Amino acid sequence: MNLLEDWENKWEEALKLWSDYVKLSSPHFLFSEKEETQEGLTASFAAIRLTDHKVLLSVQKIKKYHLENYPLEIMGHEIGHHVYCPGDISDQGKLIYLVQTAMPRFEHVAPMIVNVYTDLFINDRLKRHNGLRMEEVYQKLGKQKGRFWNFYMRTYEILWALPKETLTNEIVEDDMESDAMLVNRIVRNFPNDWLRGAFDFGNICYPYFIGGDPASSLEKISILHDTAQIGKGGNVPSGITEVEIESIFDEGKDPSLSGGKTKEISSEKKNTPSLSPAQYSAICEALGVKISESEKAYKYYKEKALPHLISFPEQVTPGAPELILEGNESWDLGSPLENINWVDSVIKSPIVIPGYTTVENNYGETPSYEKNKNPIDLDLFVDCSGSMPNPLTEISYLTLAGTILALSALRTGAKVRATLWSGEKEYETTKTFIRDENSILKILTGYIGWGTCFPLDLLEEEYSHRSPQDRKTHILVISDEGIDTMFTQEYHTEPRPLVKSMLQNAGGGGSLVLNLYNPQLTGEIQQMKEDGWDIYPITGWEQLVAFSRNFVRKNYERNQILHKTNH
Repeated sequence: MNLLEDWENKWEEALKLWSDYVKLSSPHFLFSEKEETQEGLTASFAAIRLTDHKVLLSVQKIKKYHLENYPLEIMGHEIGHHVYCPGDISDQGKLIYLVQTAMPRFEHVAPMIVNVYTDLFINDRLKRHNGLRMEEVYQKLGKQKGRFWNFYMRTYEILWALPKETLTNEIVEDDMESDAMLVNRIVRNFPNDWLRGAFDFGNICYPYFIGGDPASSLEKISILHDTAQIGKGGNVPSGITEVEIESIFDEGKDPSLSGGKTKEISSEKKNTPSLSPAQYSAICEALGVKISESEKAYKYYKEKALPHLISFPEQVTPGAPELILEGNESWDLGSPLENINWVDSVIKSPIVIPGYTTVENNYGETPSYEKNKNPIDLDLFVDCSGSMPNPLTEISYLTLAGTILALSALRTGAKVRATLWSGEKEYETTKTFIRDENSILKILTGYIGWGTCFPLDLLEEEYSHRSPQDRKTHILVISDEGIDTMFTQEYHTEPRPLVKSMLQNAGGGGSLVLNLYNPQLTGEIQQMKEDGWDIYPITGWEQLVAFSRNFVRKNYERNQILHKTNH
């Protein structure tokens, strides 16, 4: 029996190592370097993809390392990545972020470190629960020189109570022994909560790449890297923008140091730094997800905004009166023909004479207890001058606030016009009010970075011909002291009366959220308040998140109160 037949016959048995209910398509065998390159399997003899649930196996490399007699060990290991650790793209992304955070300047190593970390949990389970010959697979790969490789192999020797030098090839130094013991503790204590140990594992691995030859270490462990293209062909995973970072070796967090009981950690002491757009992009690259930088930014800010979304303000008005049939009355020649009730007219007289025997229905009115909800559209202007952060490289709270406001508005059926503005005639806008989320966030995640000059022409074009019957719009501007250009710029007409008139024509009010060095409203800003703008001064861009959340709630509740008052 050849290798292909033998391994295919073992596939169902490999699946049952994890559960009788695991269902995966048969492994895909690769027979040439060309096929391996096409599938992204360049260094290891096996690989997985969580996007299409494929297990890839290199026939040439399996033969090269004399692994023909280990189908259960190798296929069971790859299945373990699918069903156990990491199990999905989102958890893989979280693991990469945790290890990147623990290994500054060596972030590019994180995907491979995550790979060997997840391998520890999978191999330990297959060895201890299923009795598979996992150590023999590493023996077939051959002993290697290098501190990281031997530290990693020493960890397996301790996990499985193997004699020294069963897998290692060098004298195990004291620090290497201590590190292997710590990793052993992580694997033993957190087999079902391995995310908690990833940051510490990265910290333990970090010194092995400092001052040595990282390229050499990477070359040695690349043969184990079976998750290099784990997200190939897939979308950006959700749930990775907020990941808690903690050390399980802190007092009270490691069960082996506290009698098996973990101490509850107060939320105040949790260290949860915010993942930056640049880090988010790097994680996508590490997962093998190939999308544009614009789409990465769109996914990043949408995910950051989702926990804060609430209903955008609506105008609540009474429904139209209901009509009640009260009887018939004569239809005359001056009334519309469609008003004739032909059935009652024939019953009244078999010979129908228009204007004499024809009748029409007579209706009365009764008050309606229904309510009509009319969404208030949002006209959003976000300052994008040179003093503002670039949302593609660092977190921009202006972009995040705009995303929260825009998505909240879309939830109620409102339309949004999004505009980034910088210097004179330097702006990017959706032009019209739309409900296309992708187009709106594409504008909000852009960057201009020049001078400062508010786009009065956009206000004038939109609101100069508005009538009271048009849908109401709320104008919201996020800026800093540069907002004074709304009044001070040279324009074909006096800016202040124009802006005041446009605000009135919009019908839904206006808000200026301003990051002010001087909290006192002076000069032009005070004039804006007098003209009807609601001014929201802040002292840091981070406060925009709380403002966005509170703004929609406040305005929604206000409209409900107005509705009740009018009744």
